[in-house]
Amino acid sequence: MKNQTQITETKKILIAILMVIGAVIIFTAPLLHIVFPKKPEYQVNFEDKINKFNKIKDAELCDLKEKQLKGIITPLEYIEQAESFQVDRETQTALLNYQLKNLINDNRIFGFKNMRIFLIGFGIRLPYIFFSTIILFFFLYSRDKLKSNIYLYHSVRILYTISFLISFYMTIWFLLPRDLPVTLYHLLIGTLSVLSTISSILIIKYYYNKKSNFIILAHKVKELIHFITKSRRTTLDIAITASHANPKLKNDISSKLVEYDKELNETMKRIIDEVKEVKN
Repeated sequence: MKNQTQITETKKILIAILMVIGAVIIFTAPLLHIVFPKKPEYQVNFEDKINKFNKIKDAELCDLKEKQLKGIITPLEYIEQAESFQVDRETQTALLNYQLKNLINDNRIFGFKNMRIFLIGFGIRLPYIFFSTIILFFFLYSRDKLKSNIYLYHSVRILYTISFLISFYMTIWFLLPRDLPVTLYHLLIGTLSVLSTISSILIIKYYYNKKSNFIILAHKVKELIHFITKSRRTTLDIAITASHANPKLKNDISSKLVEYDKELNETMKRIIDEVKEVKN
């Protein structure tokens, strides 16, 4: 009974810790993007390069216009040079924009332009997974009580399953690249969502039960060690007494040793049976 109480208390602590961690993530995940700039440094630097290029070209165009006003070049020459200038400027601008686009594509985070945009989307979806995990932990913690109402028991199972499924669907839909064929895209979302849901539930249940079993086994081993230690002291006292005792007490000592052996065997048998039960 004492062991079961300690196990229950441990589960309460684990669930409380999980809830605190979940609460922190739920409230902070949507805000994580704030620490990242709207544009990464490489993009800002390259856009500065484009802005400088435009300023230089604007200045060159002004110089060309000034030459025409001062009569250095004729209006016809101005038109010809301005047209050539504009074609050259558009070509270089297109090249710079192309280079910027490639630079952004080469530094994408899961298909998104930068970490900030990625965290905005992912931070909104991450809390759903933790909500699902908390529901599952509550189910595992209360399943013995829930079994008294079979409808409620299965309702909670359906609840955390659907919750995980929707959470992973939203997350996988967010992460998958959009350039896949439509049919393959839908198949991947459905398949990965189902597999992620099943895997998550099985893994959480496995480690939850494994933790409980470990605690039970630890208590049984502790009980065994305590008994053996106590028995060793008792046996040693009996042996010392026997060496100095009246020969008439030897029968009584032998009787106590038989009782000790019997108790030891019963304790070992009980522990082995309980360990087998936990294992199953």
